Amino acid sequence: MGERIGSAFRSAVIGFALLGALVIAAALALFLRGAFFEGLLLGGAALLLLRWYWHSTARKRDLIRRGFHAGRRIGAEWLYEELLEGEVVELKLPLDYVGRGEYEIHIPGERDWSARMPAWARDRRSEIVARLPFKRSQVHIDADSTPSPPAHG
Repeated sequence: MGERIGSAFRSAVIGFALLGALVIAAALALFLRGAFFEGLLLGGAALLLLRWYWHSTARKRDLIRRGFHAGRRIGAEWLYEELLEGEVVELKLPLDYVGRGEYEIHIPGERDWSARMPAWARDRRSEIVARLPFKRSQVHIDADSTPSPPAHG
């Protein structure tokens, strides 16, 4: 079974945001009472912690809010993810390094896509490709290796 994202994660995000707001309020109270250094120290630490948490949960928040995460590079592959009935499903697409920190992504041809992709992604090639954060010049559509079915006539 894959990764699941449910109400516990939503509750954790809300709880952490409320805790952060409370700590920032405490820092402001310290600052207003004349404890400038302590208020700045507590407020700065709270802001750094909130920023770290917000950044580290961006993928899961994306999955919950939009139903998909446009992806991330893992080695020589691009990992695209969707949330399907509370479970994270994924596609791995090959990447080629082209220099200057840039990559080219390889998308299977239409027949290969239909033959190789999981059922949830089979008929959604153009929708998924449109979501990928690559410039048009970085998207390489590979030729189909799967032979086309014979024409019946």
